Amino acid sequence: MKKRKEISWDDIKAINAETAKILKEDRKQASEERKKMKESHEEFMKRMEKLEKLFAQTREQIGGISRSNGEFCEEYFINAFKENPVFLGEKFDRVLENHRPDPAVIDDEYDLILRNGATIVLIEMKYKAGTDDVGKMFSKLHTYRANYPIFKDYKIYLALASFRFPKIVRTRAEKEGVVLIQQRGEKIEVISENIRAW
Repeated sequence: MKKRKEISWDDIKAINAETAKILKEDRKQASEERKKMKESHEEFMKRMEKLEKLFAQTREQIGGISRSNGEFCEEYFINAFKENPVFLGEKFDRVLENHRPDPAVIDDEYDLILRNGATIVLIEMKYKAGTDDVGKMFSKLHTYRANYPIFKDYKIYLALASFRFPKIVRTRAEKEGVVLIQQRGEKIEVISENIRAW
């Protein structure tokens, strides 16, 4: 049988010193790793901040392009109707652009209004029309009737003018009787089939 070696006080001190040394190295390594992680996180946050600034600039530029497209669309259709104020073969003597009633019962703005002695056409203009734009025309009809009771006996057409109408927009407009007006070369063209006056 092997005799067990007795541990002396010096052995215990040596073990404790070795353990302390290992713990100190572990703490140093952990501290360095935390420092690297912090630096890495700070670097990551700087990159994210830079990306966010680039995204903000891109959003601003896209917004500017959208505004420019919308303004171009409005200018095109307004000028076309000012030059030739005819809609569905009927001539109009008033062409009002970006019109706000004053005073207003219900605050609203109408992109373009054509008016003569018996008929009113409310035209909203969108660079690329969506299905919601068709539905919003009935809100325009409601606010116009509320703001102008003197025109209660006039027939009112609701029209949406755009450079592009996806098929789903055409289908909804035809179903609901909203007139669609589109650019065709140098001219404007009504492309609706189910035309209704309100």
